[in-house]
Amino acid sequence: MKHRPLPFVILAILHLIEPLLKIAYFKATTHFPVIDIVENISHLNSSRAVFEFWLLFPIGGLALLGVKKWSYPVFVSVQMYSIYSHLNYEPFTWPYASSTPQWPSLFILGCNIAMIIYFLLPEIRKPFFNKEDRWWEHRERYTIRIPCSYSLSSSNALKDAEVLNISHSGAFITLPESEAICGEKMIVNITFINDNICLNAKIISAHEFDDEVGFGIAFEYDNIWEKLYMTKIMKLISRAAKKHHAQQLAA
Repeated sequence: MKHRPLPFVILAILHLIEPLLKIAYFKATTHFPVIDIVENISHLNSSRAVFEFWLLFPIGGLALLGVKKWSYPVFVSVQMYSIYSHLNYEPFTWPYASSTPQWPSLFILGCNIAMIIYFLLPEIRKPFFNKEDRWWEHRERYTIRIPCSYSLSSSNALKDAEVLNISHSGAFITLPESEAICGEKMIVNITFINDNICLNAKIISAHEFDDEVGFGIAFEYDNIWEKLYMTKIMKLISRAAKKHHAQQLAA
């Protein structure tokens, strides 16, 4: 599976559209034109009111979609602040302009409280703090032979090798070296069709793949441009691998 858990996505979407749900509720209960409602909202006279109306729940939604180390404390902080603001709500003030907070916000808030309690379970918190538990982020690996060259940090000599499988995060390549180089840094140069990329990498393991001895390497991107360019190359590799697989099935 390559996608985030469905409950995370649904609740995050509800967070992101929560300001629109409030506007829809205003429309349904007051029958005012939407333009009048938006104009009244635009006259909020404090930064706190603007924040609570437009940004509070969407920030929680973005945090929930992020599922990173920073996401958990941000999500919980948003919900704690929301609980505080609801408990201290003054009738007929913004952002609800009613005797009690509106039911869409109360519904999402109830879900949030349930989520906070749910996230207290250690197994549920793991994806936020352990990247390996984010199964939807795992990159697909393609088995394909690609010529490459490399140089180790301990030597300036440029040597030829071959990629046997590759993903956006790393590759398995044949290396005529001893296992003593595990953990060593290297620079690897990969060319696929007309695209070439040179990346820093770290040798993380020595094993066999398809009865060939080699090393697993992890790419160490220096900037976002390298990541984007590698994404482009991986799309080309994906198409080539799928075409090759289809040809094998047809043979």
